[in-house]
Amino acid sequence: MTRSATSNGTRTMPIDELSRQVRLSRQTIVHWVDRHLIDADLRWALNENNEEVRVIELSEGTLDFLEGFAADYREDTVSRTEARRILRQIDRKKIKKLIRAGDVEDVEVDEETKIVVGSIEDFMIEREQSRMGNGEEPREEKEE
Repeated sequence: MTRSATSNGTRTMPIDELSRQVRLSRQTIVHWVDRHLIDADLRWALNENNEEVRVIELSEGTLDFLEGFAADYREDTVSRTEARRILRQIDRKKIKKLIRAGDVEDVEVDEETKIVVGSIEDFMIEREQSRMGNGEEPREEKEE
């Protein structure tokens, strides 16, 4: 599926492409659309190989906002508890393992260990791409 622009200023693109462009995981993008934090619509379409792909339809203004907001969001830091929520993992030991393995970046803020959101997003993007590269069906990104 290639990008398409419509006469009313909206753009439709595969969610994977938007994920790469703004450096946010598909999970985060879908979460934000489901919560109406960004004005966009999600749907399924067929690509050139006649395979179903998730696409997003958004305005140029929304895309511009998302690019700027995503850059700021990636630089933010969160507590381990918040990192677990973003990663949808309940076990705090898993977060510690990710930190020790260097899979996510931690920083000391006011004598508390915080996790850099950009490193969480990079980890989730890598995990999503790994699943697709292994021939696994991408998990449906939706709010629970």
